[in-house]
Amino acid sequence: MKRMRGTLKGPGRCATAWLGVVLATVCIARAAGARDLGDILVQKGLITPEELTQAREEEKQKAAAEESRRDAIAAKLPKWLEKLTPFGDVRVRDDGFYANDLNARTRFRVRARLGLNVNVSDEVGATVRLASGNVDDPISTNQTFERAFTRKPVNLDQAYLTLKPGKSLGLEPGWVTLTAGKFGVNAYRVSELVWDDDLSLEGATETLNLVDQREGLLRLLKVNAFQWVVDEVANAGDPWMGGGQVVADTVLGDNGPTLTVAFADFHYEGLDQVARKFLNQYNDPPTNSKPNSSYNGQLANSNSVVKDANGKVLGYESGFNVVNGGGELNFADVFGVAAGLFGEVAYNTQADSRNTGFATGVGIGKAGRDWYHNGLKNPGDWAISYTYERVAKDAVFGAFSYDDLNYVRAEATQKGSTNLEASILRLDYMLLPNFQLTAKAHFINALDRKASNAALDGNDTMFRTQLDAMLKF
Repeated sequence: MKRMRGTLKGPGRCATAWLGVVLATVCIARAAGARDLGDILVQKGLITPEELTQAREEEKQKAAAEESRRDAIAAKLPKWLEKLTPFGDVRVRDDGFYANDLNARTRFRVRARLGLNVNVSDEVGATVRLASGNVDDPISTNQTFERAFTRKPVNLDQAYLTLKPGKSLGLEPGWVTLTAGKFGVNAYRVSELVWDDDLSLEGATETLNLVDQREGLLRLLKVNAFQWVVDEVANAGDPWMGGGQVVADTVLGDNGPTLTVAFADFHYEGLDQVARKFLNQYNDPPTNSKPNSSYNGQLANSNSVVKDANGKVLGYESGFNVVNGGGELNFADVFGVAAGLFGEVAYNTQADSRNTGFATGVGIGKAGRDWYHNGLKNPGDWAISYTYERVAKDAVFGAFSYDDLNYVRAEATQKGSTNLEASILRLDYMLLPNFQLTAKAHFINALDRKASNAALDGNDTMFRTQLDAMLKF
C-alpha cells in the first residue's frame, strides 16, 4: 500500500504508522468490521475522514484487481477441471495394548486416503480413492510404523460409478441411486457391529428414495438393495452377499426429537469356500509341506469352523443370514446441549447357538447424531460417547466387522470382533478447521474361551487405547 499524504492530527509519523496497522487489519477483517474500526479512528482523531475514504477506495481497487486476476486464471483452465473434486484425510494414531499378562505394547500408525470425485452431470459420476494399509486386510487401512523406515504400500481402495437417473430417462431426479464397483459400506448403521468402517465392498447397491422432505412426521423413507461379491471361484459358484434394508427418519412433534430406525437382512452364500481357500495355511496338514498360496493371515476369523481329522479347515460351522436392526433417538437440547441414544442388534438365523450380538450407547455434545463416530464441524466443537458391545461367536461374519476389538493375550490373539464384550469410551474435539482430535478407550473381554480357536487362558480385561489426530480435506 502506498503511503498516504495529508494533514494528520497529532504526531504525523505516529499517525502514519497507526494508519498502516489499521489498513493491514482492514484487509483481513470483514467489510462491516472495517467500517466500524475506521469510524472509531476518525472519532479518536488518529486519521482524517479523507484519509479513511482514500484507504477504503484503495482496498476496493486491490480487491477488484485480485478478483480479476483469479478470473483470468480460471478462464485459462480446461473446463473439465470443474467436474473434479479432490478429497481425503490423514490420520496419525497412538495405539496401545495393556493387560495383566501382556507386555505393554504401543503401535504408532498412520492412515492416508486420497480420492477424486468426477461429476460429469447431475445424473452420473465416478469416484476413485487410494489408501494406505496392507492389501490383504479388508477391514483396516492403517499402516504401522515399522520395518526400518521402509516405504509404505498404497492400494486402490475404492473405484465406483454412481448413477442417479432423472430427466434423461423420464424419472424424477433423486428418486433412485445406483452404485457399482468397489465402494464403502452404504448401508445405514450406528456402530461397527456388522460392518467395519474401513471395509470397501465390491458389487452393486440400489437405493429408492421414497420420501425425502423437511416437514411432517416422516422426513425420510428409503429402501436399499445389496448385491456384493465376496470372491470369484472358477470351478464353483462365487461366494456372495445379497440383502436389503429399509430406513426411516422421523421428527416427533414440532422441534421435537428425531428418531431414525432401520431394518436389514444380510444373507451370505458360499462362505465355506472362503474358509477353505483363505484360512488354511497348508494344503496337507499335518505334514505341512505344501504351503497354500491363497492363505491370508490378515483375514480375521473368530467364527466357529469345521476341520477334518488332520486339522484342515473345511468350512464354517454355520451359515450366515444376519438379521440386523438399529436406530438412534436424538434430542437437540438437553440441559443446553445435544444428546442422543443409539443401538443396533444382529441375529444370525443360520446358527443354532451363540448367534446374537448387540451394541448400545449414548452420546452428548456437538455431533448431534451418529454418536458412535462423533463427526464435528467447527473449531471448539466437542462430543463424548459411550458404547457397550456384546457379540456371540457366530452372530456376525467376523472377517468384515469391527477391526479394533481383537482380544490379545500373551499366549494367543483372537482376531475378529465376535466372542467378545467391550465397553468403548470416546472423546472428540475439533481443534482447528477440519482438524479433529479423538481419544478412545476399549475395555475388552472374551465371552467363551473354550469356543475360541486359540487357548485364551484366564479372562482378564484387555485395555486398548487410541489417540488420533486427523485432518480432512
